[in-house]
Amino acid sequence: MIILCVTGSVAAGESVKLARELRRNDVEVKCFMSEAACDIIHPNSLEFATGSEVVTKLTGKIEHVKYAQEDLILVAPATANTISKFAYKIADNPISTLLITAQGHNTPILFVPSMHDSMYDAIKENIEKIKNEGSASFLNPKMDEGKAKFPSKEDIVLESLRTINLNKKD
Repeated sequence: MIILCVTGSVAAGESVKLARELRRNDVEVKCFMSEAACDIIHPNSLEFATGSEVVTKLTGKIEHVKYAQEDLILVAPATANTISKFAYKIADNPISTLLITAQGHNTPILFVPSMHDSMYDAIKENIEKIKNEGSASFLNPKMDEGKAKFPSKEDIVLESLRTINLNKKD
């Protein structure tokens, strides 16, 4: 199972198509959404796309523990805020709490940054910190029109499946 974490980038609109494409590749998908992502798209859209209830807040069901040991945590789109919180282990929402818990279980994490290029440049140090720790990998965004844009959903699916297969071999 892939846990798809959708954060508050305008690219969140693409996450519905991404979830459907993952399902077309026989991948079970569970979604976590940040509060900012819920301001961009409604959780019902991702519930439809994934076939399962979307996690939008932490509850007594300890979702961050329950889903921390799946095949992959895919953060797509990944905002500067989410990447930076993970770099410094700040757990103040369902996604950042899930990411830190997953790291503790050595669950593979794949970030797909999506933001303005100035923000992307500003957090490169945080991205390098995460890469140097070996705690997650990154799929490079498509740089265009002054933005670090969401890559094609096919590229994201391919990298997700590759990451899962590499982890299973290990």
